[in-house]
Amino acid sequence: MRKDEDLLNDCLVSEKLLCSTLSTAVTEAATPKVRQEFQSALTNSFCTQNDLFQEMSSKGWYKTEAAQQNKITEAQSKFSNKPMQ
Repeated sequence: MRKDEDLLNDCLVSEKLLCSTLSTAVTEAATPKVRQEFQSALTNSFCTQNDLFQEMSSKGWYKTEAAQQNKITEAQSKFSNKPMQ
């Protein structure tokens, strides 16, 4: 029998793949109605992915490191006030 951690990890990986696939579907939708349906499914998938992440994180199964302030500032500078090309 698989451990709960392995099962949740598999679910999280699958949900991330679904988010990616749905994101592509949204950008390639042929009609506004289809696009709206994909957007709704994507929003739900984002929520599910976050729920899985939060559950794993609360159990110590998904650890993240806090970003260093200089890296945050660097990223903000890089991506803010940059003209679209």
